[in-house]
Amino acid sequence: MAMPARVFESGDTVEERLARLEANVEHIQADVSEIKGDVRRLNDKVDNLDERLTNKSEGVELKLTQKIDGVEQKLTQKIDGVEQKLTQKIDGVEQKLTQKIDGVEQKLTQKIEVLDQKLTEKIESLQDAFTELRVQMEKSFGQLRVDRVLDKVWWLLTSATLLGVMARGFKWI
Repeated sequence: MAMPARVFESGDTVEERLARLEANVEHIQADVSEIKGDVRRLNDKVDNLDERLTNKSEGVELKLTQKIDGVEQKLTQKIDGVEQKLTQKIDGVEQKLTQKIDGVEQKLTQKIEVLDQKLTEKIESLQDAFTELRVQMEKSFGQLRVDRVLDKVWWLLTSATLLGVMARGFKWI
């Protein structure tokens, strides 16, 4: 803030004024020296505080790193344990399923073999029956051929007799 200009009293001499100024300057110099000392002490305190905070932050960082490493190790162990348990369970289930599949496969194989044997027997019996039928049919066809020959002979004889009778009746002979 600006101060109004003072009217100089004519009673003060320059030396008196200089003496007052020197007293004020010495007082200001003492205050500045105190401020410098305070600033140095504050600077030392700030440096000390900075050093302590740096040490504490490094300590906290070290502790956190150790805790994180510990947690990582524990989690890794737990994960490995869970993985091992799950692997064992999966292997157990796989063995049980393999055994069940093998059992079902054996039962189905036995049933298929029994069915194969039954079908083979039926096919063989059908082959035997067809063989017998073929033999009988060949005999029947053989008999049929003989019977047909006999039928043709009888037909020819009948036709010849009829023609002979007709020829006598018409006096062709």
